[in-house]
Amino acid sequence: MPRLSTLSNPTGLVELEKQRIGIFIDEQSTKTSYSLTKLDLVGMAIASQIKVVVIARRGNAELRVDHGPVSDCNKGFVDVTELGMDGTLRFRILLVAPGSPKLVAAAENIRPDGLGDSESLIGLEPAGDLGQVPWELRVLEQEGRAVIRFNRDLYANAATAEADRHFASLVFPEALRQLAFWHTQNSGALAESEWEPFKNWLTLHGITDEPGDELSQEENENWCREVVRAFSDRFRSVELLRESLKPGELD
Repeated sequence: MPRLSTLSNPTGLVELEKQRIGIFIDEQSTKTSYSLTKLDLVGMAIASQIKVVVIARRGNAELRVDHGPVSDCNKGFVDVTELGMDGTLRFRILLVAPGSPKLVAAAENIRPDGLGDSESLIGLEPAGDLGQVPWELRVLEQEGRAVIRFNRDLYANAATAEADRHFASLVFPEALRQLAFWHTQNSGALAESEWEPFKNWLTLHGITDEPGDELSQEENENWCREVVRAFSDRFRSVELLRESLKPGELD
């Protein structure tokens, strides 16, 4: 059953399509800010005096920001450093009638641009609690995806981590192996709607069989290896790593 919305007044509420919204993050070492770069309301018959409210969330903290009426929406950068540095920033966009708590339209769970491929099956987010551990994988079962939590002492943000060929070539294959192993321990998860994107990804890479309790440990391990091999072949993991080495290091 789909999770009920947390909106206070869902009656007659218009759902804003995510492609109508753009949010850019400027994340420096000690300061984080966002800009509502895009709010496309063409064809929606939204009155000009309707207010735009952005709720920024990170971890358990949130910040509510009034961006003014849709006719003159503030698209400047807003400082959200007080939300901390751990976890991925996510946003709710609310269109609110002035002088009233009534919500006219809303968009939930908006992920910003500029932070790497945060929509991917394995996303990236900075973490400040890993100590000497470079990274860890967290499976988001209800979302049908996983997140690599990387040590913030190594990379300032997700885009920096994703751009490092060493990170992409060495971390992602192992992260995918861990995700595949999780599925061998959670038989039937691929049949759930949340995991349909991952199942589709597997099919596109020629993996049509699934792990299961009825299979032997060796068969499940072979399935995990097949998943990693498909990923590594597509993204040329060894070739990318080799190209990143300095001339002469392979001699």
